[in-house]
Amino acid sequence: MSLGSSNNVLRIFVLMITIFGSVISFGKIIVSHESGFYDKDITVAISSDSGGKIYYTIDGSVPTVGAANTFLYSNTLLIQKSLDNTLMYIPSSPFDWKKPEAGIPKATVLRIIEVTNGKTSDSTSRTYFIGINHNLPVVSLITDSSNLFDEEKGIYVPGKLFDPSNPDWTGNYHQRGDDWERSGMMEYFENGVLKYRSTIGMRIHGEFSRTFPIKSIRLYARNTEKEFTYPFFGKKGYKKILLRNAGNDWNTAYMRDAVAQSTFKTLNFDTQDSYPVIHYINGEYWGIVYMMEYYDVRYLQVNYGVNEKNTVIVNADLTLQDGKDGDEKYFLDLINFVKASDLSIKANYDKVSEMMDIDNFIDFKISEILAANTDWPGNNERTWRVITPESGNKYADGRWRWMMYDMDLTMWNIDHNTLKTGIYGDPNVFWTMDENATILLKKLLQNDEFKSKFVARFLYIVNNIFTTSNIDSIIEYYKSLLENEMPLHLKRWPYTSVEAWQGEVEWLKLFASERQKHILSYFQEMFPEAK
Repeated sequence: MSLGSSNNVLRIFVLMITIFGSVISFGKIIVSHESGFYDKDITVAISSDSGGKIYYTIDGSVPTVGAANTFLYSNTLLIQKSLDNTLMYIPSSPFDWKKPEAGIPKATVLRIIEVTNGKTSDSTSRTYFIGINHNLPVVSLITDSSNLFDEEKGIYVPGKLFDPSNPDWTGNYHQRGDDWERSGMMEYFENGVLKYRSTIGMRIHGEFSRTFPIKSIRLYARNTEKEFTYPFFGKKGYKKILLRNAGNDWNTAYMRDAVAQSTFKTLNFDTQDSYPVIHYINGEYWGIVYMMEYYDVRYLQVNYGVNEKNTVIVNADLTLQDGKDGDEKYFLDLINFVKASDLSIKANYDKVSEMMDIDNFIDFKISEILAANTDWPGNNERTWRVITPESGNKYADGRWRWMMYDMDLTMWNIDHNTLKTGIYGDPNVFWTMDENATILLKKLLQNDEFKSKFVARFLYIVNNIFTTSNIDSIIEYYKSLLENEMPLHLKRWPYTSVEAWQGEVEWLKLFASERQKHILSYFQEMFPEAK
């Protein structure tokens, strides 16, 4: 039977699980095959235990009785291997978008409803991968294609809001907020087995990286629980998670952010857990992204056990990232105290130590310096605190703590003097010259106790954490995860060759082997007393 005829059904979305060959149904609709990976064609049967009429779509849209793309189910559906892609040929950027190569396999997506007495009484979905195999986990995103690719409302395209006179910062994908969230479903697979599915909201994520052909997508839990109940990072309860496009590293090594954050993961500040996954949109292969933690107040509750309603996160520009409006002023209080005070005086330094976690701050600043982050300071830096201290929790003491993110512009310039930039700014990078970007480190270094601690910690991290062997092993780990998938990813996003990608990975290894001698030279220049 052919796909799309009123006698067939292809591609489904679910609320059921097949265990040891038996079907367990959550609702009235019963589907013979669970979402998953199959070596050969399958024949899918759909039934109901309540006798309503069953309708389905195969394009990701929600079935609507009477719509041209909605079919009444009357017979089993033959699900076959397919190369019938269409969405991937829609340009997603005015910059660097290239037509995907031919021969990319497509999965089959079904969305199903049951209608009883004229009303929808149940719904479910499925994603079937026929003759497709991946070593990485897989995320299937299912939504009406207009939500992403329509000229008027599509969030993945330049669309009606693109202005050629301001191409960097206009376009549908630059829009934010509730009005630019689009609904859908997600399914998550590990080792070819469905592990989780949920109703979601989707928004484009990032700053300038929104213009890149492959985009970061922020996923919102829009299920009954209002949170993701699967332990994606070994923890449950997140309200938002990211599918990140590797940022400015999207067309080079495709791992800088992950490598940098993994390098410093054991230190005394926040890093984002992440791992590479494959994502599909309405059954079409969309390539590698990183499933990643998202910094919001729920993240703090999940990771530190603090009350999310009692926390605040502040951006590098002193604006509120998450929390209650007005609570960002507490960080400004810290900045203003430091500006107005002589921190060589012990009482003033002690006051600052009560307002911020000094050890956390030192580890964070050193790590950004060692990694040669050229998009810092003054950007890509967040701080958080509990507003009212909570007893029995050392992280709920009300002090400010630092969060690392967006490390995709690290590990490029081996000889970059990020130590100098971190203290004084870089005249060639305007945001680093904002006084608020450097004031804390600059003023704290006037205190002998802080300076001694900073120097000792710097040398410890260089000699024990930021070592060539450690970084090289992390690079090799991510290379091993990506290398089997990269040929297909580069067919989908043909911006370079596999050989060129391998060359970029080798450059990272060169950075790992050469960076220490340059940064130590700058360090000894600035701190000649260090041994």
